[in-house]
Parts: sequence; C-alpha cells; structure tokens
Amino acid sequence: MRVREIWNLITLRRRTTSVIQTVDHARAIAKKKIPKAVWDFIDGGAGDEQAIAANRHSLNDVVFQPKYLVDVSKPDTSLTIFGTPVSHPLVLSPSGLATLAHPDGEIAVARAAQGAGAIFCLSTGSGNSIEEVGEQSQGRLWFQLYLWKSQDVISSLIQRAQTSGYEALIVTVDVPVVGKRERDLRNGMSLPVTIRPGQYWHYLSRPRWVSGIVKNPAITFGNLTDIASGDDASSIGQYVNNELNDPSKTWDDLKRIRSQWGGPLLVKGIMHPDDAKTAESIGVDGIIVSNHGGRQFSSVPGIATVFPHIRDAVSDKVEVFFDGGIRRGEDIVKAHALGATAACSGRCWFWGLAANGEQGVTDVLEILNQETKDTLSLVGQRNLRDVGAHNLYRS
Repeated sequence: MRVREIWNLITLRRRTTSVIQTVDHARAIAKKKIPKAVWDFIDGGAGDEQAIAANRHSLNDVVFQPKYLVDVSKPDTSLTIFGTPVSHPLVLSPSGLATLAHPDGEIAVARAAQGAGAIFCLSTGSGNSIEEVGEQSQGRLWFQLYLWKSQDVISSLIQRAQTSGYEALIVTVDVPVVGKRERDLRNGMSLPVTIRPGQYWHYLSRPRWVSGIVKNPAITFGNLTDIASGDDASSIGQYVNNELNDPSKTWDDLKRIRSQWGGPLLVKGIMHPDDAKTAESIGVDGIIVSNHGGRQFSSVPGIATVFPHIRDAVSDKVEVFFDGGIRRGEDIVKAHALGATAACSGRCWFWGLAANGEQGVTDVLEILNQETKDTLSLVGQRNLRDVGAHNLYRS
C-alpha cells in the first residue's frame, strides 16, 4: 500500500472517530481536549460523588414494558411547556462558566439550542452575560437565579433578565452553603485559572484549549462584572465565594421573587414532597426535581427514586421537570414515563461544547432527539406527550 493511501486511511479514521456518536462519546472527546483541572471542575461532584452515581443507578432501574404492532412510523418528540410548543425533548439546564469548555461559551450553546428548537437556561454563573446571550439568540431562553445575600443584586439580575426577554425564571434553592467539591480542592481550581507546577503537562497536552484561552483570557462570571467590587476574575471569584453562601434564606425570599417576576417561575433543587407543596402554595409554575447534578451533596438519592413522590405531592397546575443523570434518549422517555413535563440536563450540552463548540452541542441535541424517537418506536408509543406509567414494567 502506498504512503498516500496509508495516510488517507489514517486521516479518515481520525475524522470518523471524532464524529460524536453518543453523549458518552462526547464526554470522552471532551475529556481528551481539556486540562484535568478544568475537566474535574466540569465533571466532578460533591464529597465522594455518590449522588452522581445514584442519578444513573436510579434511571437504570427504570425499565420499559414495550408493546408492538403499533404504527410508530412517525414518532413525535415535541412538547408543550407553559402553554407553548417546543420541538426538542430536552431542556438545557443551567451550568456555569461554559467559557471554560470553549471560548464561545453560552453564546454557542444558545445558538445550538435555537437551531434545535430547545429551551436553554442561562446560569447566573455564566461566562457570557444575560445581555450578550439575549442579543445572540432568538430562541427560548430561561434565566437561573441564586439567592444572593444582597436583595439589590437579586432585583438587578431579575430586571436584566426581564429587559433582555428571558421568558422564565429559575430560582435555585439547594445552595445554603456551597458543596465541598474535592476534585477542585485537590487541583486548586480557581478564577482566574492558575496552573500549578505539577499541572503543566496537562495543560501543554491540550494545545487547542490553551489556544482558546490565549485568544479569550478573561474567563469570569459575565453577569457579575458590574456588581463585584473589582472587575478582574480574581475579585469576582472572591465576590461569589463571599456572597453566594447565605444559610438564612427562607421561603419568604421566594415569595418576594414571585412578586417581582410576572412570567413563569420555577424552583430548582426540590428533593422533598413537603418543599414541593410549599413551593406550589407560593405560586410557582414549575418545579425542577434536582440534586444539582450531585455537585452539592453526596448522600442524597437519585432523581428517578424521588421524582414520583414529588410529582404526586403537587397538582397538575404545576409543571414538574426531571433533572439528573440524563444521558440518552431512553432516559428522556423514562422521565416522561415517571410523570415529567420535560427532562433536563447540563452535563450533556457541556460535554458537547467542550468536544466541538457549537457544532458539538448541535450534535448532542440531534443524537438525543433521534434516540428519543427510536425509544418511542421501540416502546410502542407514537408521541412523547402520551408516555406514562403504562409504558413501564412493574414487577
């Protein structure tokens, strides 16, 4: 075989293996492209990371009881969320500092979500600001809000989201204190990104990521540059550490936010039926059942374990979302079988972004949509909206 033919086979193999085939494949590609300290920040969890494993284990325990000889030639994955049709079955959960994964950050994610017809939830801790993302996307955008110590900061962020056209507000309630993420402590992960002597090889072995950082060095919390006392990444990072922790917050703070926000209001981080009932009594429109992707507390159950109890605790007026461990289209259908309005994921799109920027997110969303369609066909269900407990095997 000639040298050119051998080279063509090698380059073809490289091109073939770089095409994202599954969400887990996107994860594997992303892991090879970014330095270990950054990877651990994205992929890690709190404590010994039991909750991350629990999310997957609980979903794996949910199995289908398929029915056949049903016309499933045109499976439909569209949904209706807060009265408006949505063509993609996944809601992209808020996840901060996407600019760590790729220089285009949340702007790339918002564009990919718009192209796929999916809802993208921007994090308070995003690398790109509320305004930047709003200007670059015509898709459906939601904004996620933490309960900061300062009411002025909360009010300011709410106003900015309203002005920029975000249609829904998500209040995350599971951060009375920030969880202990041991991988980040071991790696000395901080803003600005600091390279320790023993980490040089990890960074040098990821030249594309380093090149992206050189071109876009100001990785920071884009929404807080005008709020923190200093405008450099270190000052803003310190501001987040000081102001995010507020164990004194109560349901009264959520009531105050309800009075300020006229659109759909969701509360994220609910793991107890009593909290779900209280949230409904305050007037929330949606509940996101979530353990923060295992990044806050290790010793909690997987989402598929607690979800049915939360769903049963509230009325049908409240839309309930499943957030935790989604990796495949099968998982999305399982979430609906358990009673979810929609399934949500942050790590899926984050891995796609790290693997190949906007195109990587687009690929992940296409894969999940197709897998969801295939699962509907295999289960014997024509559309995602009609999936329910009748599709599950009960021993």
